[in-house]
Amino acid sequence: MKCLSMGLLWFAAWSAAPVALADGGDAGARAWLQCRACHTLGAAEPDKVGPNLHGILGARAASRRPDFAYSPALKRSGVVWNEETLDRWIENPEEVIPGTRMAYAGLSDPERRRALIAFIASATRPE
Repeated sequence: MKCLSMGLLWFAAWSAAPVALADGGDAGARAWLQCRACHTLGAAEPDKVGPNLHGILGARAASRRPDFAYSPALKRSGVVWNEETLDRWIENPEEVIPGTRMAYAGLSDPERRRALIAFIASATRPE
């Protein structure tokens, strides 16, 4: 049992180390870890299952990545991404745009959403 406990402790420390080093413990960067499974942030990074989010703030939904297969619902939405619309979207995408293809249940904690949006805004400012 001691070996298992030590192994789990080592794994937890090892897996958290890049986040701590990369963001100094920033809550937004930690929240981003879930998002990065489907999205990228860097200007030159490719789309994944979800689109690259570089330059998202101020952009109309489904307008930035011409080769990405956005859902018809997102294309029709008319949403312009700002802190308020991103907050509502991250909380519950299906409620904001019914018919979206984004397979994400949402993030209920408003403080974590604010931190995530600040992180995305900082990381995706156009050069």
